[in-house]
Amino acid sequence: MKKIIMCCCFLYSGTLCASMQDNISLCEAVAIVAGNVMQERQDEVPLIAQKQIALEYDDGARDLYEAIVEDAYDLPILPNDIQKQQAVQSFKLEYFDYCEHAAVSE
Repeated sequence: MKKIIMCCCFLYSGTLCASMQDNISLCEAVAIVAGNVMQERQDEVPLIAQKQIALEYDDGARDLYEAIVEDAYDLPILPNDIQKQQAVQSFKLEYFDYCEHAAVSE
């Protein structure tokens, strides 16, 4: 997964030498998408709906979106709103961290 995120970070930044602010903005965007996907997972949105959304993206973005969807849908739907919100926040942070470390390691 880290390779997908790293490739997508460079794809979206448009350069291999993006500034730190660009990397943070990109990672924030990735985290927002991840959080939205996990929220939809917790709201019991069917996987097929997520797959339809993925088709709207270009190749690099589609690969990243599909990876996020796979990760989110591998996790269980939690029983109460507090746990669901914690899962969303944790998932967002995980993707932000992956993206940030992938951008820094290059």
